[in-house]
Amino acid sequence: MKKFAVILLALGLVAAFTLPAMAEGITPYASLRLGTFWANHDYENNNYNPSWTNDSDDGGWLMDVGDFSRFGAKGTVGDIYGQVELGLVGVENTSEYTSSKGSNAVYTRLLFGRWDFGGGTLTVGQDYTPTTYISGQRGPGIFDDNNTQSYDLDNYFIGVGCLWDSRRPQIRVNLDNGFYFGIVKPQDAAAPQGNVTPGGNVDVTVPKMVIGFDYKTEGLYISPGFTYNTYDYDDKGVTDPVTGLPIPGTFDDDITSWIFFVKSKIDLGSAVLKVAVHYGENLGDYGIEGRTNPYSPFAPGTRTRFDPSRAYVKSDGSIEDAECWGGYLDVAIPVDPYTIGLGVGYSSSKNDGFTEANTAGRTFDNEDDLLGYYVNCKIPITDNFSATPEFDYWDGMKNVENQDDPDHWFLGITWQMDF
Repeated sequence: MKKFAVILLALGLVAAFTLPAMAEGITPYASLRLGTFWANHDYENNNYNPSWTNDSDDGGWLMDVGDFSRFGAKGTVGDIYGQVELGLVGVENTSEYTSSKGSNAVYTRLLFGRWDFGGGTLTVGQDYTPTTYISGQRGPGIFDDNNTQSYDLDNYFIGVGCLWDSRRPQIRVNLDNGFYFGIVKPQDAAAPQGNVTPGGNVDVTVPKMVIGFDYKTEGLYISPGFTYNTYDYDDKGVTDPVTGLPIPGTFDDDITSWIFFVKSKIDLGSAVLKVAVHYGENLGDYGIEGRTNPYSPFAPGTRTRFDPSRAYVKSDGSIEDAECWGGYLDVAIPVDPYTIGLGVGYSSSKNDGFTEANTAGRTFDNEDDLLGYYVNCKIPITDNFSATPEFDYWDGMKNVENQDDPDHWFLGITWQMDF
């Protein structure tokens, strides 16, 4: 009842703010996304099994409201364009996965205003960052059944070539000549992995910074960009929670991450191609979602998994940065009235600092790779109702210990109603 009341309250607030303003151009909208998929997971020869199965090969039926379902309002009042959008999370099938947001939760997706000042626009509020560029992949993501996420339909190759920086508070200027620049709320910083004392002081002194250029002409869009993030971690003032005595710390330094990315769209008439590529350091510390591999091996003597997408502090106190790259190719082919989509995505992360953790013959010097494929077909049923059958195959490839990570495939339909 409490969660239902929260939903009613949110709907009431949207109605209260939008109905009086409809005469000035505010339009309410909503979109329902429902997924019906069969999932299959191959855990053979891997050191990880989720708690709900002891099988090397496991499958199950998934059917739920995707957490990309939303309702909101958008439009122009005076010289400001604004948008507010709330997301809805369905009741989770806990035998397969568990929502991090909770069943029937409501969360804020978008809340921003955009002012056209003549030579460009100024965006203030929570919006998509320029780093994010989605593909046409619509089915569940590779880590959806790892008891860590809600039902994430419309995965868009997140973590497999798609840089997903989500929707973050920001101030961004987009000039009419194509250049843009902005500052973005940084990732919630934490202690780096490796030889540091947990519980140290984290100082985020500057926001994320992004700069880029959008070039658009008939049939072609291309946009290179660069983004940067840094924070300081100091473990020298940590005290033991039991004794209250100081714990000797040795690390006080900046953890820096950056990404160079290029996104492009080419309309050939008979097909539309989308391409995204990126290269950078410490994408996990930057906050790119989907780069952390939940199947990575544990660091020796711990229950903490190596994360090859994050910086690693070596025993001598030096920082070994993670090297990360990837991209995707996406093709949409219109076959009236349908649209056939297919694509391939790839990501790789490597941190050479893990090599010093060699024990008992174990070596941790391999790249962590991930490869994904999809094929789908969007079927319009009415003007505002579509069904998209899709097959996804996620190849876990190799992790940092050169082990085979599990493979997954999904087969089913994403249903969408817009109203």
